Amino acid sequence: MIAYQSLVDHVTAHEGVGDAEEARRAIGAVVSVVAPRIASDTREKLHAALPPALQPADQEGAAETGVTDSGDVARRVARELDRQPERGLYLTGVVLSEIAESSPDLREELAASLPDELAAWVADPVGAAGRSDTGESGAPSRLDEETLRAALNRLPDWEGDTHGLTRTVRLPADRVRPLVDAVERISRDLDHGVHHEVTDDGVAFTVRTASIKAVTTRDIELAERIEQAVAEVGSGGRPGP
Repeated sequence: MIAYQSLVDHVTAHEGVGDAEEARRAIGAVVSVVAPRIASDTREKLHAALPPALQPADQEGAAETGVTDSGDVARRVARELDRQPERGLYLTGVVLSEIAESSPDLREELAASLPDELAAWVADPVGAAGRSDTGESGAPSRLDEETLRAALNRLPDWEGDTHGLTRTVRLPADRVRPLVDAVERISRDLDHGVHHEVTDDGVAFTVRTASIKAVTTRDIELAERIEQAVAEVGSGGRPGP
């Protein structure tokens, strides 16, 4: 049986997880969302491996439909945690990877019950963790259309699709250089690239994870930081170094 506190500790140890409380809530949310949606025999093995604190109150209510869409799982987990969908996707992957690490005999069956993106976390948690942010090595962990659409609801000035997002900013000529400098500092801070092109009336920024030619969670974080810089520089301010 998986030791509950050990599972919490391992989830908390991931760089992108805030603290033990977030880890505990994420574990509970992921189990409650994923368990009813995986193959029945795998679900039984998962329940047998889970500690009492994670046992569902009513196992009879388990759904028969399988997990076909990582975005749907991410949105459900995100709602339970009051987080954004892309955050839900990341936390779901982290929790599933640690469950698989804690119970290796579940790994193959659990991966087979999940869509490719979540299965990657189970089969290759180290690679998936890197790919979710930077697109490094192997198959990508990219945002699907529904998860991206939810992110764009918060970023209405950005346009594009799962292959890349662009923000066109109209500014006086003397504000373009300060904005570009600010965005380049943000890019260095996040260790994630951004393309810019100066236009006749401002500048356009494009974000995507170049190695996989797709949008990942890191691109959304970068776009949000660019929005902050646009607000500051566009109003006459100069973000600090």
